[in-house]
Amino acid sequence: MSFPYLSALTPDAMAADRRVQVAYARAWEAVVETHRTEAASFVEALAPLVSVDEALDAYFREVPVPLGMRDAVRTGAFLRLDFSTLDAPAPAGTPGGWALLNPGTFLGVTRRMATATQEARRRMTLATARALEGIAATHKQNALDLAAVRGGSSEDGVRHYIRTMDLPSHQAQMVYQQALAAMAEGELATPPEETAAPEVQSTPTRIPFLKVWARAS
Repeated sequence: MSFPYLSALTPDAMAADRRVQVAYARAWEAVVETHRTEAASFVEALAPLVSVDEALDAYFREVPVPLGMRDAVRTGAFLRLDFSTLDAPAPAGTPGGWALLNPGTFLGVTRRMATATQEARRRMTLATARALEGIAATHKQNALDLAAVRGGSSEDGVRHYIRTMDLPSHQAQMVYQQALAAMAEGELATPPEETAAPEVQSTPTRIPFLKVWARAS
């Protein structure tokens, strides 16, 4: 993120702006690291039903990862995976070659493949939900950290983070809600300071003489 107006800022404003830059740099790194961890867990959840490359491609389809992060996320996920177990060979009982020409054998293999595909989809749904929760938690903490160093209200800081990171609408709503809920735990625990109400000087009501006379008669 660039700040072209830095040269026109006062030293105090430049220091505050630098804190915002550092907060965003840390936020970016935190999101990348979370994606790496979640992507590796996603691949492990689908193994051995899906290959590593297919699982990573599915992760990028199901979980919103900015294009600028994808190479770093893929590399980091690779470094976290144990390929000696993920790339295990097919079971010895799996038929192949001419054996597949037998109708009974072919039907059995087809059924097993359909079952494996269904199980892979179910596990992918669960792994996606887990990844989205982890990413949202990181965004929430980043938004709170940004709001703490940026001028203005806390709510404005959270909204600024969501706009700057260009979060998808459904993720933005989740992060905004969670960030405000976290703020509420601290801010609402302290009762608000009571402010004295302005004194209102009452003026006597003047009743016309005729009305007073009419009431007395």
